[in-house]
Amino acid sequence: MAEAALAALELVKRFGGVTATDRVSLELLPGEIHALIGPNGAGKTTLVNLLSGELVPEAGTIRLAGRDITRTPAHRRRHLGLARSFQITSIFPGFSALDNVALAVQALAGSSFRFWRPAAREPELVEPAQAALVRVGLAEKASVQAGALSHGERRQLEVAMALVGRPSVILLDEPMAGMSPDESRRMVELIGELRGHYALLLVEHDMDAVFRLADRITVLVYGRVVASGAPAAIRADPEVRKAYLGEGD
Repeated sequence: MAEAALAALELVKRFGGVTATDRVSLELLPGEIHALIGPNGAGKTTLVNLLSGELVPEAGTIRLAGRDITRTPAHRRRHLGLARSFQITSIFPGFSALDNVALAVQALAGSSFRFWRPAAREPELVEPAQAALVRVGLAEKASVQAGALSHGERRQLEVAMALVGRPSVILLDEPMAGMSPDESRRMVELIGELRGHYALLLVEHDMDAVFRLADRITVLVYGRVVASGAPAAIRADPEVRKAYLGEGD
């Protein structure tokens, strides 16, 4: 079996008297889409924040392609090939779509931000930025201010910003939140096109999208993994059905 692209081993994170992740273990294999689901308060966002380096666990280990990154800061994890999107869009609304992605290239290269000179004027930045926009279906929106994009297009832009780092692992935190049905359909298509090229951890509330996309699903309830496996097994699991499946998150 292939070495895990990303592995969480017995992770524990507490906030005061609340255990948000309770000895959580999870493996993300190269090229797969692994969905993480669970009701509100299950610990999904806390787990993603632990994996991305926004939080540090009290116990447990995180490995990226076999390398221990448990105490590695978030910016260093990005350079090692771990990218993420956030629940709330994190773009510069006054900049064009191309400038936003070019700035992501610039940040990963370790350059200082030169806001008085648009990053997209720099050839070494604009070429990978344009390629990323093509990849996510936003090539025709390159010159449009990010703030003028639709909600779904802004989420596509965030994916483009993640892709420019040439990651091996991408954490997608609720990429379809707040989308219209048409926008959700386009995002499902985009995520499906990324399968096989990246290891994707998908945190998502849209169960239709989850069961359409996921190769494997892990279910969290009150900070604990209650089930993990193929979509058909998860759908049939009585504990999952009782705790979560078919209910809103």
